[in-house]
Amino acid sequence: MQLAVLSPLLATGQIMPRTLRPASAKQDTVKQDSVRLAAPQGDIETTIKYSARDSIQLEATSKIVHLYGDAKINYGSMSLQAAYIKIDYETNLLTATSLTDSTGKDIGVPVFVDGAESYSAKRIAYNFKTKRGRIAEVVTQQGEGFIHSELVKKNEANEIFGLHNKYTTCNLAHPHFYISAGKIKAIPNDKVMSGPFNLVIGDIPTPLGFLFGLFPTPKNNRSSGVIVPSFGENSLRGFYLMNGGYYLALNDYIGASLTGDVYSLGGYDLRLSADYRKRYAYQGSFGIDHTYFKYDEADRGGSRSTNDLPGILPPSERTYRIRWTHSPVTKPGKGRLTASVDASTGQHNRIAGYNSTADRLAATFNSSISYQKNIQNSPFSYSVKLRQGQTSGGLMNFVLPDVSFGMTSVSLYEVLTKNVPTGRWYEDFTFGYNFTASNEISQRIEAGRNRFGASNRFGDVGIIGASAEADTISLNDFQALWKNGRRSATHNFNIGLGSYKLFKYFNLSPSVSYSERWVDRKFTYTYNPDSNAVDVDTTRFGRVYNYSAGASLSTNIYGTVYVRGKRVEAIRHMIRPSLSYSYQPDFGDPFFGFYQNLYLGEDNNGRPVYQQLSRFESGAPSTGLQSFLSFGLQNNIEMKVKAKSDTTGKTFEKVSIIDNLGIRGGYNFAADSLKMSQISLNMNTRLFKIINVGFTSNFNPYQTDSLGRNIDRYLLSGPGFKPARLTNAGLQISANLNPEARRSDTSVPSNLPTLGQDTNPFEPQYVDFKIPWTLSIDYTVNFNRGLGRAENTINNTLGVDGDLNITDKWKISYYAHYDLVEQQIASARLNIHRDLHCWDMSISWTPFGYVRGYNITINARSSLLRDLKLTKRSSSSGINYR
Repeated sequence: MQLAVLSPLLATGQIMPRTLRPASAKQDTVKQDSVRLAAPQGDIETTIKYSARDSIQLEATSKIVHLYGDAKINYGSMSLQAAYIKIDYETNLLTATSLTDSTGKDIGVPVFVDGAESYSAKRIAYNFKTKRGRIAEVVTQQGEGFIHSELVKKNEANEIFGLHNKYTTCNLAHPHFYISAGKIKAIPNDKVMSGPFNLVIGDIPTPLGFLFGLFPTPKNNRSSGVIVPSFGENSLRGFYLMNGGYYLALNDYIGASLTGDVYSLGGYDLRLSADYRKRYAYQGSFGIDHTYFKYDEADRGGSRSTNDLPGILPPSERTYRIRWTHSPVTKPGKGRLTASVDASTGQHNRIAGYNSTADRLAATFNSSISYQKNIQNSPFSYSVKLRQGQTSGGLMNFVLPDVSFGMTSVSLYEVLTKNVPTGRWYEDFTFGYNFTASNEISQRIEAGRNRFGASNRFGDVGIIGASAEADTISLNDFQALWKNGRRSATHNFNIGLGSYKLFKYFNLSPSVSYSERWVDRKFTYTYNPDSNAVDVDTTRFGRVYNYSAGASLSTNIYGTVYVRGKRVEAIRHMIRPSLSYSYQPDFGDPFFGFYQNLYLGEDNNGRPVYQQLSRFESGAPSTGLQSFLSFGLQNNIEMKVKAKSDTTGKTFEKVSIIDNLGIRGGYNFAADSLKMSQISLNMNTRLFKIINVGFTSNFNPYQTDSLGRNIDRYLLSGPGFKPARLTNAGLQISANLNPEARRSDTSVPSNLPTLGQDTNPFEPQYVDFKIPWTLSIDYTVNFNRGLGRAENTINNTLGVDGDLNITDKWKISYYAHYDLVEQQIASARLNIHRDLHCWDMSISWTPFGYVRGYNITINARSSLLRDLKLTKRSSSSGINYR
């Protein structure tokens, strides 16, 4: 027996568990028709809700329901919609297919949703009792990737098994590229695994592939998995597999990776790195590197075939490096523990640093661990630091510890009287203090130094008891390390004298500073004429101090000219003159005792010979009286114009003509000659919000001799009127012609990296296709006067850089610098970028400069398949890594 329910409106119904109900006699003629049928007890766990736009056909004897037209099924967390759905509650099977319209096009393609997973296919069969399914011609999404399969089975654990598959990150129905694999297993929110696969681009199979594939698809974007290595060749170590290993997501706060490299000429690298983060608390990273480097016999002076090794270099070398960074979140009243550690064995960066130019060329590496805290409701704070410095040659210096205690500046009047300031001149006095104590030790005594730290030679005179060779000290010899250490304590007093008005228009700001340093070594020198050497006597405590005073005077002068033009309302000129004076005594005077004038005998003419020597290893103030007056004059010119957007003429805006035009110089009263310094004249401004203009210059007020050296005679003293001579000057003009620059005071971001950046010219750079075009032009000219008979030099260059969107998917970027003096192109580069939807293509060509060549790269855009990259590169340079 069959019962058909046909309705021009929406037909809906429910299959209820455990009970059997007849078809409802009550129909809603406006909204929907409904049919309710119960399934046998135990087969259905919850209500099956179904609906269809066209019709519902029920076969009561066979217990089958047919849904036609926009059919929908909801069963717990599972839902299914298609053009046609068949419900067989006798076999607990749901079957869904698409239908064909009059044009032959498939409509109502089945879409199956189970929890967070979604599948689209031409035919779906699902057993709602066993929760297993069979899906034909399906597309499923797993993380960033999509799986196209001819046939898919789904088990009760929600795992998917696919046959004849395409795995891709392209979201089109017909993807641009895919990984072709016969069998694939997908574990939702975990990983996708495949058997042997190869890469297909544009429906063209390529030989790129592997015996198996593993693609993580974590729900929270973090999961453990294999890191696929890259391959290549290095001139020092041969062919390699690099950066292969395993990433371990320990928990929500810590992630670690163990990677390594292996080389065909022998040797390997191992790296352990971990990142950690706790929200609102701290974050950091930790890493250990180990390198086993095997020297080539050719580098050692022998050969591999004969094993003839003269021993110039060891057969192999092991090096280590440790890094740690830690940064807490600042919280009021809480201390801060920060760390920045970078330490390695002496040869690590020379051997393992070929991948990083910065590491290979770095002269020093510094590490520090510090704890700092501000005491609440007080001006006091303290910090404890452990510091370590290391040179590329392996010399290590330690500061263990470095302790500081400080007090921020406080008002003396408020502290001493507890009264509220009333505006008197002495109420602005402030006082601050900082104390620092440190203990510096080193693993090595430098060659050419004696055990007191003094230089082993003073010209042709040696030091009695000085060591001639470097004295390496073991880190286990604590007594020797302590003896070689340097201990000091520094006191800095911050004294503020306030700022005062003079004659209503001038601002006077006096200043005074004082600092004192205590050290554990003070030297006294005695010359021994018999041995032509100096004997050094060391006192275990020394005190050295430094003080200075000064004042500055400044004011502002305004002048306005009212134009009353069509648009220009007025022009304003602002002048800021300033004078400052500083004074410091001659700490080389014997009165202070910081320096010793050591008598070394007489020269060939019978005149006594003295040499001034510092009695302190470090921290002694500079010698010579300082009494210096500096002056400056800053100018700013701007217009007041009517705003274009205001038709009433009552709204005005400021337009800058000259942002800054300044002249600066100084006069040293204590100098015995050439008291006037060079005079600088600088100017910068921005015109029409597009053109940036900068000018710098220096002038010499003194006459010179035939060799170009200054003589103590001003140019103003004649002949003729010539206040100063131009020594060097520079003019820079740049313009950003992008229309956005006309509507904003800020510069428009460029697609190109800043010229001079340390970037690989052959690596593809980030490109923003949203910017239709950019164009920047810059012109630079520099002049330097030659000394004496040397010729003057002029550098004159014109540069252009920018980019252009040819289409929505094609962009060309370029830059070039032309030397107008040499009349040749100094540097140039042309880049072509193509957006391939799920792929990017970049072509870079550098025809001029130190590094020339080209690079063609096609790479998958998704980070999941970042190792799918085709590169063709050719370059030539003077760089040799051997």
